[in-house]
Amino acid sequence: MIGKKCWLTAVVAGMVAFVGCKPDEEIRTYAVEKEPEKPVRADDAGEGKMRMLAAIIPTGENLSYFVRFLGTAETVAPYEADFEAFVKSIVPSADPKVPMTWTIPAGWKLGKAMKERVVTLTPIAGPETVVMYISQPFGGTMLMNVNRWRTDFLGTKPIAADELDSIARPVQLGATKAFIFDLRGPGGTGRMGGPMSGKN
Repeated sequence: MIGKKCWLTAVVAGMVAFVGCKPDEEIRTYAVEKEPEKPVRADDAGEGKMRMLAAIIPTGENLSYFVRFLGTAETVAPYEADFEAFVKSIVPSADPKVPMTWTIPAGWKLGKAMKERVVTLTPIAGPETVVMYISQPFGGTMLMNVNRWRTDFLGTKPIAADELDSIARPVQLGATKAFIFDLRGPGGTGRMGGPMSGKN
């Protein structure tokens, strides 16, 4: 009986020794593959508080009329359909006395005349600082002007020539092929007296 107790004691002692001498748990590391970054489209790169709806209407070599509406994203959004309708109503003409005709969208009225603009429109029921207009013809290529707007008014980086097609939406205005842009950004340093600037 004594021998049996001694045997059990030896077994228990051996198990304790075995547990006590168990090597430390191995620390394992894992390499997790980094999820690829989402590609940024040119027209998404400037997502932010400012938004510009614009159209470029070519009238000669490196010479174009601009239709523009600039403001905060919240200011511009309610008038997006009006801007679209206004642009699509424009019919350029070869007559220098009447270079184009257009239709004023419902709910809008003629605004203050300015020498650098063909016409200025403001909403009848909206604040006077909300403005869209057609500029007099300005020089420069389409890429030059889009990049100027992006840097000056939207605070975004210029785009390369091969990116222009991804953000330019063609629209046929009579015999003239024009292009509409929807640009966004955090806001640039361009001088603005309100949602729409007199600066082109």
